[in-house]
Amino acid sequence: MGPSIKLRNLILYILSHQDYQEGGVKKLNKLLYFVDFYFYRDHEQLISDAKYAKAPMGPVVDSYQDVFATLVADGDLTLTEDVSTKVYKPLRQAELEKFTSEQVDHISKVLDRYGKLSGRDLEWISHQQQPWVLTENFGDIIDPDLALLIDDEVSDSETSFVKNEDLKNELQDLANQAE
Repeated sequence: MGPSIKLRNLILYILSHQDYQEGGVKKLNKLLYFVDFYFYRDHEQLISDAKYAKAPMGPVVDSYQDVFATLVADGDLTLTEDVSTKVYKPLRQAELEKFTSEQVDHISKVLDRYGKLSGRDLEWISHQQQPWVLTENFGDIIDPDLALLIDDEVSDSETSFVKNEDLKNELQDLANQAE
């Protein structure tokens, strides 16, 4: 099964966004993660409905190699490779009507903040966050509820934590037990 319509369009949108500075597949995976998990933190839903797995270089879209291979095969992306980097470029525009205006605004805010950073910088940031830290093994799917523990100023709402206070406390208790 290929990527969802929303994931396909999110990838196209990120790659064509004015604040995205070209980078490899690691950078693209981190940006997808930040977009989805920050939105989940504030709205308790992912934009793309993708699953993310723990990898040594930070969170990645689960089976991302298959996802990107499908997008290349379908004519959505082109791939250029050098010795160490795979770079994808969009071959068509994202269908922004697949997103709400709130989602488009959120994506733009995340890209404004992170789009020009390197994959290495984004990897370091993701390694400091609870979703990656609390997921036990490489390859394990990262529970989106762990996004509720991300403490970061890229937020659509100052009250986002209040409605999640019980869950946040429960997750923090679990995290403290794991230490």
